[in-house]
Amino acid sequence: MAQEKLLVIEDDKNLVKLLKYNLEKDGYRVVSASDGEAGLSALRKERPDLVVLDAMLPKLDGFEFLKMLRRDSRIPVLMLTARG
Repeated sequence: MAQEKLLVIEDDKNLVKLLKYNLEKDGYRVVSASDGEAGLSALRKERPDLVVLDAMLPKLDGFEFLKMLRRDSRIPVLMLTARG
């Protein structure tokens, strides 16, 4: 059985390490990107089953990323934010 692949797009390196550790421990394959532009490239290359997306990203924020993603994809997205 193939592992489900998750794309984590987050600029906080410590949070990426924590997410990656726990998700891989639960059997997921995890790839990551640290900004919205790198996230778009990883999305095209990796074709993940789910995207974990930070709302506040450098270069291309999570909301703009999501707009671009929804133009041609229905991949599930879990948004993360520290905004109040």
